[in-house]
Amino acid sequence: MPRLPIVSNESNASICLPNSSLPAFYMEDYTVLGLRVSNLGAAVRLLEKNGIALINKNEYIELSVEKSEQIPHVIQLLKANHISCDIADIVEHVYQG
Repeated sequence: MPRLPIVSNESNASICLPNSSLPAFYMEDYTVLGLRVSNLGAAVRLLEKNGIALINKNEYIELSVEKSEQIPHVIQLLKANHISCDIADIVEHVYQG
């Protein structure tokens, strides 16, 4: 089942993915789309309260996506509860050696 990372807008930390998540060959424009939210704690509580499956990782939360229609629903739910939310690239630094 696909997953969509959820991270805080305020976070200055780079999201680091395990090496196994990187493709064997990638260009400098490698990206991972995720949701950036204004208040991660409130977003997690709201989504869990509404029965949306989340997976807790060390540095971020992942939304378990069952259907593609779920993503706009999640964004609308967050915005309706005054939590700003954008789909954005969450990988800020990827080492290229």
